Amino acid sequence: MTRGRFTAMKKYFITLVLLGVLAAQNLFAWSSEGHRLIGQAAFELLDDSARAAVLELLGNPRDKSIAKEIDFACNWPDRIREQSRWTWTAPLHYVNIPRHTDEYDRERDCPDGRCVTEGILDFADQLTYDELDKKKRWQAFSFVCHLVGDLHQPLHAGFRDDLGANTVDVVFRGEKWNLHEFWDGVLVRERLVDENRLVENLVAAGRETAALDWHAPDVRRWTEESHALAKNSAYPDAEAIDDAFADRSWIIIQERWERAAGRLAQVLNAVLGENEVSF
Repeated sequence: MTRGRFTAMKKYFITLVLLGVLAAQNLFAWSSEGHRLIGQAAFELLDDSARAAVLELLGNPRDKSIAKEIDFACNWPDRIREQSRWTWTAPLHYVNIPRHTDEYDRERDCPDGRCVTEGILDFADQLTYDELDKKKRWQAFSFVCHLVGDLHQPLHAGFRDDLGANTVDVVFRGEKWNLHEFWDGVLVRERLVDENRLVENLVAAGRETAALDWHAPDVRRWTEESHALAKNSAYPDAEAIDDAFADRSWIIIQERWERAAGRLAQVLNAVLGENEVSF
């Protein structure tokens, strides 16, 4: 094999590896537990009209099956993202904003409209169309539920240069992870004990927000809020994560879930219920 051909093959291999890494950016957010809890709490915060509309979308399940149907719907976008017909949705789960700015700029950060910020707006808008067929309305609901959750994970509004901290190695409890994994599920699985009690807390914290009218520019503010947390609170000072950082992170996670649940209900009450909406 000539040196030139070997070099070309090496470059080709490196390119494939890099493409694989890029495709894996921000693979999941909040694990299935986080999306399930946010969805269930938001459902409890819906007004009568929005709740009836969501139940219809879910196929009018029996009371004992509602939580299961919400769990399935709100986690569905993660289950299908690697299927060939759905790979286009992968960028909808996050947005990258430069480190040097605090502001989201659509032309710079989401020029093709395929990011979590614009995805929320697009699927929420779809829910306002009664003539949309039931399958597509269910999918739109699923994405709204999921993406509102995603947006409230700080590293889903993080930085392109470290792929939302997927390339930042950390050690927690003696095991190696990347920092994105730590925020998505590692800490959640360690600290989450009583899901029912946590849902009650999310509902109590989200009542005031759920009752507000919703306007599209709100999503930009939510994006910038998560970006600020990514810059200021999401990165430990050392590779080994200590208890103090884990404690602070768990408090942030619960606060982010509280805001996500209230804001998801706010969106659904506006596009499916009695509150006002403007795009």
